[in-house]
Amino acid sequence: MVRHTVELVWAEPEPEPSRWARLWAWATRYVRPWQAVAAVAGALVPIPWTGYSVATTWAYTMSEARGMHVGLGYTLAIGAFGLATYRLIRAPRTLHLFATVVTGIGVLGAIDLYDPVQILTGVRP
Repeated sequence: MVRHTVELVWAEPEPEPSRWARLWAWATRYVRPWQAVAAVAGALVPIPWTGYSVATTWAYTMSEARGMHVGLGYTLAIGAFGLATYRLIRAPRTLHLFATVVTGIGVLGAIDLYDPVQILTGVRP
């Protein structure tokens, strides 16, 4: 008499992807790496006859708008960045990524380091 014993072995679940793997998958869902390099290079490489890049020119424009009125600078910078990001998510193209990089750096041009102190303490110049 032959007796067969069947042992059921549960398959081990797939390991969870690492944080970096999830971040890379999220980032490459919208743009390919060559698109990102082209967009960042196009935004940050200086224009030959001016010596300034498109992103720094936009940041300067946003700082001038902030100089006219704080709300105007923030509204223009954050509004343009939000619109560019929305377009990037809806239709990922190199031009939309370029606009997102340029307007993202423009937001940095609209920010003054004194603003958080003013918001938190209420002290005005």
